[in-house]
Amino acid sequence: MKINPMKKIILSVLFTIMLTIIPLSSAYNLNTYYEKQKDDISEFKVNYPNNIYEWQDGTFSGTCNMENKNEQGQINGIIKQGRTSDIGTFIGQWQLLDEKGYVKGFFINTIIIGKITNEESKILSYFFGKITYNNTHFSTNINSIKLGKIFVSGEFLASFMPGLTGPYNIGIQKFHLIDENRLEEFTEDDPNDFRELMVQLWYPIDKDTTGEKIEYMDLITFEWLMGRSPIPLITIPKTADKFVQPHGIINAEIASYPNQFPVIIFSPGYDGDYEIYTSLIEDLVSNGFIVVSINHPYISGITVFPDGRTIKATNVQNISLPSLIADAKFVLDFITELNNTDQFFLGRLDLSKVGMYGHS
Repeated sequence: MKINPMKKIILSVLFTIMLTIIPLSSAYNLNTYYEKQKDDISEFKVNYPNNIYEWQDGTFSGTCNMENKNEQGQINGIIKQGRTSDIGTFIGQWQLLDEKGYVKGFFINTIIIGKITNEESKILSYFFGKITYNNTHFSTNINSIKLGKIFVSGEFLASFMPGLTGPYNIGIQKFHLIDENRLEEFTEDDPNDFRELMVQLWYPIDKDTTGEKIEYMDLITFEWLMGRSPIPLITIPKTADKFVQPHGIINAEIASYPNQFPVIIFSPGYDGDYEIYTSLIEDLVSNGFIVVSINHPYISGITVFPDGRTIKATNVQNISLPSLIADAKFVLDFITELNNTDQFFLGRLDLSKVGMYGHS
């Protein structure tokens, strides 16, 4: 079916309007909240609640330079994004030597548009410009109608996961385990094939700990998951595995207090993987639990080993439950040994308080 040129123009205009209205409507919701809260601000640094507009995707902070004032100031705030890291809204505070106010707006790819207000919410100027960013840093060159050119740069921390509700951040360690006392029941024809597991240990760390963030999932798992949908997932970009960033920090030091944390073993549903339960696990850990998640080869949807081998779920379900139970017992023995001998976790797991949960 051919579309005439006029219809093409109309569709293009409508699409452009949609791209503008959606971020603006999100910005309005954030702005309404912010207007209600601004009177309670007594310091430059704002502590935003976790439930703002469902949840915040991230925070940003940096420096700002207004050309016509020849001064350097500070800026910080929050980011809200949709299903892509290339479109989002933001709201925050700015402060120069003797002035401060608010900034709000949205960005689409490299275009940024918004407004600057003073403390009384009087509009000082609208602005537009260009923004560049990677996973951790951003910079903008913007032109404002009344304030001239403004340059802003800094750091941001963004995650598409819900904000953590507990007092801790998340530490991560991965383990490739081999049970040399148990042959793999799913491959009876191979007498040298022992049961292998991939395990991830999630544990509380101090809130201000920084370090290398863990990826949401590896590319093999992500592509497998995308392929499981019966319909094309056109709203999820092919790079979503990179910008959906969990809070977990690899090999971070365990929280200094208390001395021990209760332990929960997590098992995903049949044909599932623990990665898709990340937000549920993270929130438990942030509230003071150590969670040990297991991907069970031939039972979980896909298990990816460090050497690149992959094992997908099979239809042999009669031995799945006994195998899963044996996996959990083996992992419990492993973390007991870890608690007794490993210098990193020595004595930090409260093995008098162990639970297990999962799906289906």
